[in-house]
Amino acid sequence: MEEFNWDLFEQDQRDFDERMERAAFENTYLILTGKATYEALLEKESMQNGSIDQHIATAILFNPFEDTYKPKFPHLHNETSRAELVDTMIEYYVETEEYEKCQDLVNYKDTLC
Repeated sequence: MEEFNWDLFEQDQRDFDERMERAAFENTYLILTGKATYEALLEKESMQNGSIDQHIATAILFNPFEDTYKPKFPHLHNETSRAELVDTMIEYYVETEEYEKCQDLVNYKDTLC
């Protein structure tokens, strides 16, 4: 019997975590900059056209199920302010050298004040 390869399993988990992190940043960027809505992202990930009931998880960095959620100005998790979230996103995009996204987020942050 072949022994289970824990190293491969752990690498797969790290790869999955990195993909989910990237997806969360990308999806949140799209929503904050008005390039997509949460509903549109769910529809894109849906396993069946016209139905968001059977969608694949869509990673984002804020809570779209909050009572005060408004697609134009997403309500973020209670423990995170919008400015903090945007700063974190800017740092992420600086690390990945996506400076156009940084500029879009700086512009968005300017509208918060």
